[in-house]
Amino acid sequence: MISKIDQYAIDAIRKARKAQKVSQAMLAYGIGKSNGFIGQVESSKCPTKYTLRDINEIAKYLGCSPRDFLPEKPL
Repeated sequence: MISKIDQYAIDAIRKARKAQKVSQAMLAYGIGKSNGFIGQVESSKCPTKYTLRDINEIAKYLGCSPRDFLPEKPL
């Protein structure tokens, strides 16, 4: 089972990715991960999740702050 904070980050990254019309494969390539990595993270059937390093690299790739993917208050 994935934690609330992990799910929040996954959902926020998915939303930002789609808003910029970036595919899962494009994002994975842009942050140096395997082709299916983003799909695994976004799948509720897979326990894979983002690390803080992943979140930082995604923020660089999407041109935003890592804070954009984390909640204001603890969950």
